[in-house]
Amino acid sequence: MTLFAAASSRIAAGLTSDTAAETAVLFSALLATVNALVALLLSHIGATRTSTKAFFGAVLGGMLLRMGTTLAGFVIGLKVLLLPAVTFAAALLTYTGLFIAAEVALWSRQNFSPRVQSR
Repeated sequence: MTLFAAASSRIAAGLTSDTAAETAVLFSALLATVNALVALLLSHIGATRTSTKAFFGAVLGGMLLRMGTTLAGFVIGLKVLLLPAVTFAAALLTYTGLFIAAEVALWSRQNFSPRVQSR
């Protein structure tokens, strides 16, 4: 998925000569990629915990952390980097949606639980 994000960012950059739009697409790809990698890391950390409460603490607490950092990245992109709002929001929504679909596909095919894997 990271390679897809990089390739699609390069394609989008080739379609426009607007460097601000290109930067918005690249920054949104970076933000969504980091978000997806942290989600996988938190899933692995949660799966290594022995109790269900610790698992949900890692996954749900991590989800709150991921939403907060995505919001912070969005505000930084708009207010600090002065990226075009519509391009940035659309690209971030697209990349995040694709990565969430990839996460769900991974979770449906693989069980991270050590108890299930040892059978």
